[in-house]
Amino acid sequence: MNVQKIQKLIDEYYYWDSRALELECNYFSDEVILVYEDTKEKGIKYEFLECYRTLIDHDKTYDKLRKVKDMSFGQIPYFLQDVTVGEVFEGGNTFYTCKINMWPLNVEVWCKKINVYKINLNETD
Repeated sequence: MNVQKIQKLIDEYYYWDSRALELECNYFSDEVILVYEDTKEKGIKYEFLECYRTLIDHDKTYDKLRKVKDMSFGQIPYFLQDVTVGEVFEGGNTFYTCKINMWPLNVEVWCKKINVYKINLNETD
């Protein structure tokens, strides 16, 4: 899939102001997963696979007040504001880039594959 098709799919799921529910980095950041709430029962999952760069930057001026792991879903303070997909050529490789603003958290991922799809939130993987 090309960059424009991925961006169009991301935009079609209308992420603006959606609450992020999960952000995972697995296998030494080879796989990055972001899930956000679409409805009470459904979520949207972004899978970034074959990752080469993962930057997670939390605004240092934002006081978390308590541990995020102790918060309920309704208390999580991260809402998607902007998701931008691009492409970069570096080191002889072409990577998808994805920048996600969910202030006070910003994420940037460089990867070879991006999957975007709807999931049931009540089911466990």
